Amino acid sequence: MKAKFTGTPNADALNDLGIWFGEQKNYTCAADAFATSLQLDPKQNDMPRIAFMFGGSLYLAGDTKEAIAALREAGKFGFRDIKLHLLLAEALDTTNATADAEAEWRAVLEIDPEYADALDALSNDLITDTDDQGVITLLDTARLKPLWTVQQCSNLGLVYARKGNLAEASRVLRDGLNTYPDSLPLAEKLADVLTQMGKKDEAAQVLGIARQRQRGSAKPDAP
Repeated sequence: MKAKFTGTPNADALNDLGIWFGEQKNYTCAADAFATSLQLDPKQNDMPRIAFMFGGSLYLAGDTKEAIAALREAGKFGFRDIKLHLLLAEALDTTNATADAEAEWRAVLEIDPEYADALDALSNDLITDTDDQGVITLLDTARLKPLWTVQQCSNLGLVYARKGNLAEASRVLRDGLNTYPDSLPLAEKLADVLTQMGKKDEAAQVLGIARQRQRGSAKPDAP
């Protein structure tokens, strides 16, 4: 690395330096290296990828606003990778730019329709928008049902309950609890729905079993 910086370093050397800083988790210095490379040679062959790494380094360094701008530039210059949409969506969500984040999560799902984190995050954003039907359309499909995460079951149960469809909310939350029997949040949500349905004894039973499982899975204190 030192040999590459003898005299005036070229863009390739600066890119290697940026990658090295990234591997050391020194993202501020990585961003500086990539920025200098792009300034030195804005028409370098791998420019879109370097622009993406610049944006990613800015995001990991905590400079979210500049990261969003850089990542969007990487996309404009032709960088095509699911990682671009993932990082951009996460960054936009942290700035409460929900509509823009939703578009990026949907771009992820166009590449991988079963990407769990994207389904979790997009359904969260749709709930924030009170787009209950959007959550149902997104998640309640035969293809996705066997793949539901705890978050997806929780979100889907919530929107069905908000729409007053307690039977569907109960169905989803039961399925979720059968798949994730140690999830106390799912058990609590199911118990709440059952209580609203007038099934208080069943609700108490669901909570009792869930809490017993929690106690059973708790590790004893070391002697």
